[in-house]
Amino acid sequence: MNSDNTFDVEALHKHLASLTHSLEAWLEGDTSLSLLETALNSHDALIDILTTQGVSAKAIETLGRIEQFVAEQALELYSGPSSAQQQAHILESFARPLMALDGIGPATAAQLFDAGIAHPNQLFELSADEVASLPLPAASHARVTSIYTQHVDHQ
Repeated sequence: MNSDNTFDVEALHKHLASLTHSLEAWLEGDTSLSLLETALNSHDALIDILTTQGVSAKAIETLGRIEQFVAEQALELYSGPSSAQQQAHILESFARPLMALDGIGPATAAQLFDAGIAHPNQLFELSADEVASLPLPAASHARVTSIYTQHVDHQ
């Protein structure tokens, strides 16, 4: 945004180009954590710009799918050969969508990552039986099951 509250097309183009470049490089084999961080930062900037402009829900939904893709790729890095420090950094940077769910904090988000879930949509796509079999401690399992049930009941 500039001072007269008009749409900042230059910023939109810059962040869109950065996101596109990052995702293309990832798909071409550059699977670095820094590349995913750049993609996520560009994604966040685009969300900020577009939501202030009142763009369609479909555009925001598309960016949500991109966020899920980035989170899933971060999960692959998390699950692969990485140090505890790198895993902590991945959780700090990419578990935000999980922690946006009421009742999910850093510990439960880490447990969900350990169970192969990096984004709420991955949880919500599971069957009730799959949710019941998630390898989580009892308290976390109760919170996750409650969130899942609320989501299913509102669909």
